[in-house]
Amino acid sequence: QAPLCADVVFQLQGGHRVFAHRIYLATACSRFYDLFMLEGPPETLSEGDGGSRDLSSWGRGFLSLHWEPVADP
Repeated sequence: QAPLCADVVFQLQGGHRVFAHRIYLATACSRFYDLFMLEGPPETLSEGDGGSRDLSSWGRGFLSLHWEPVADP
């Protein structure tokens, strides 16, 4: 439901969420490596688009990326 230490959350259709670790995804797939190497979130996430980026041009399965601050466990 809310695992500690996961730094990636995939929001699926139907409201399902899958938690993952960025380092494992990046080493397993070059597409995830490219995704995580994109320029980081804006200085403040409360302004503008809230840290979102459109990824629909990346192909099937990638719609958008959204940065969201979370409390460090």
